[in-house]
Amino acid sequence: MIKICIGHSRANAAIMEKIWRFRHQQFVERRGWEALRKSDRREIDQFDHDCAIHFSVLKNNAVIGYSRLLPTVQPHLLSTVYPQIMRGQKWPRSHDVFEWTRWAVASGDEKIDGVPVSRVLMIGLMEFCRVAGITSLIGETHPKLINSLHANGWQTHILSEPSTFEKELVVPLEVIPSSFPQTF
Repeated sequence: MIKICIGHSRANAAIMEKIWRFRHQQFVERRGWEALRKSDRREIDQFDHDCAIHFSVLKNNAVIGYSRLLPTVQPHLLSTVYPQIMRGQKWPRSHDVFEWTRWAVASGDEKIDGVPVSRVLMIGLMEFCRVAGITSLIGETHPKLINSLHANGWQTHILSEPSTFEKELVVPLEVIPSSFPQTF
C-alpha cells in the first residue's frame, strides 16, 4: 500500500515517525550521510514542512519504500543546499514543478505481489503527478539511475553536466511523467 501525507499534521504523526526512522536507516546508516545523523535516530530536515508531500510504501505496517516531493516555488535542496551542481544553469521553477528527494527502498529484492517496491513507488509517484497536475519533477541522482527512470516510463532531461558532490557522482535532471498507461 502507498500512503501519501502532506506535511506532518497530528493525524499523520504515527506514519511520519516511521518515515523519519526509515530515512535515518536508509540515508545515515546505510548510505553513510553522517551530516544527517541525530541521536534520536530520526532523519528530519528543514524541508519537512507543511507543503512537503511524503510517499511511503507500507508492507505489514512497516515502511519499505519512501520518497518526498517539495514545491520548487519555495526553498528546496537544489536551490538552497547544493545549487552548485547546476553549474550556473537555471532549474525549472513553477507551481506545477516539484523537487523529487529522499528516494529509498528497504532492499533491492523487496516485492509486493511480485512487483519490486522501487517500481511500485515510481509508478505511484507518476500516477500522483498526473492526478495532482504536476507536470515535471527535478532532482539530483547518480547517472546510472536514469535508465531505471526510462524503464519505468519517465522522460528525462539532463539540466547540467554530472559533478561530484560529497564523493558521489550526481546529475541534476528534470523528469516528466509519460502519457502512456503503466502496467505491472
